[in-house]
Amino acid sequence: MADLKQLSGVLGEKEAIHLLRRTTFVNSWATIKSFIGKTADEAVDLLLNNALKNLSPQSPLWIDNSFENPWKKPEKERQAANDQLYKTIYEQNYELKRWWIEVMAKDEVSILEKMTLFWHGHFTTKFSIDQVMPAQLMYRQNDLFRKNHQGNFRNLVEKICYDGAMVIYLNTQDSTFKSPNENFSRELLELYTTGIGHYTEDDVKEGAKVFTGIRANFFSDEYTQYGVYKPFVLTYEHDNSDKTYLGGKLKGGVYRTPDEILTVEVPALVDVIFKNRTDAVANFICEKLFKYFVYSNEKKKNPEIIAQMSKTFIANNFEIKPVLAELLKSEYFFSIKNIGIQIKTPAETVVGFTKHFNVKGDWKEWVMVTMGQELLNPPNVAGWPGYRKWADTRTYPFALQQLANFMWNQDDLYMVNWVKQFADYNYPDKLVNQVATLFLAKPISLAQEEKYKRLLLAGSPDYEW
Repeated sequence: MADLKQLSGVLGEKEAIHLLRRTTFVNSWATIKSFIGKTADEAVDLLLNNALKNLSPQSPLWIDNSFENPWKKPEKERQAANDQLYKTIYEQNYELKRWWIEVMAKDEVSILEKMTLFWHGHFTTKFSIDQVMPAQLMYRQNDLFRKNHQGNFRNLVEKICYDGAMVIYLNTQDSTFKSPNENFSRELLELYTTGIGHYTEDDVKEGAKVFTGIRANFFSDEYTQYGVYKPFVLTYEHDNSDKTYLGGKLKGGVYRTPDEILTVEVPALVDVIFKNRTDAVANFICEKLFKYFVYSNEKKKNPEIIAQMSKTFIANNFEIKPVLAELLKSEYFFSIKNIGIQIKTPAETVVGFTKHFNVKGDWKEWVMVTMGQELLNPPNVAGWPGYRKWADTRTYPFALQQLANFMWNQDDLYMVNWVKQFADYNYPDKLVNQVATLFLAKPISLAQEEKYKRLLLAGSPDYEW
């Protein structure tokens, strides 16, 4: 029977690399060496605690930009103003993608960026939609994930209910008491908290009423009393009736201030989810964490491990950090059967590889997108399916081609300096093994070692290297 007993002893090279591969996007030989000899407790605590030291890296310069509503302009100017608005917003979203790629590459000994991407893939939002989705709101959602990446899940769920990007993406922006939009209410249960099978259509309809009237504003010439990006409520569009939700009661009534809907009724709905569907929520999130950090194969998930993670999650009042710590420090996580089995995401592949070399940001972004993962723009509300989608007959050959192109774009002097990070760079057989260890999840065979050494030496004897 599998359990989450903590790994005893210290990390060897194999365990150090495995932990770093699963929790960070980039690592160097020096980082790997610094983890060898640490206990699992020390190593994982370092990754978790370092992540809390710089939760909001330097942001793009335009994150506080606002826009005038183009449809308030004179009729002959409206279309041109709207076209310019969309152009600016798309350019800024593309810049935000490249910004995040660079932030990922700088986060070396921390779990922050891996967890930020986890939440982005869980609470999916995308900028490429019919409505205007400002990069300013996408940035703020990204920042929300950073600041709460290993915090309390219940609190994160509450904040996502009125997050500006989510309000626009799942159409809460258009929801009124006469016509409640059910999109967010449905995904809140199906994809974000409980999973399918733990709610009814009536629960979706009742939940949708709670979110009526919530709006996200990014125009500078309207609703200025709420600030440029703070979500607000049009009270005259809100459903004030009592609601029955997941077996609980949500009291309606006329609220004294618009903010009370955000600070009273929305939290009350979230409380019902976590109180009345406790086990479902814990199991749903822990299964996702298992697939993200251990193995993404749906058929190979371990119910016993997930059940133990869920128990820890509930016992710690839905705090994420204790669950991460328990999983990542466990003998199970470091088991030989779990090393080298995860198929890398395009983000891991591209960011991890190009960290070592000089590659332009737009090239990295293009390769990542072509491999099937566009940051800030997942394919649909369910996010990226992952697993073998990352290595199919299209994406795998393309990845090999582009990684080779990244390499050929480097000059000889750069590469000579690059190999000097390895302690045994003067010895071709040892160097080949160290380079392979850095990039490959499984040890190379003797035949492979000989092949790579021949390529390295180009027929010369060892001493000429």
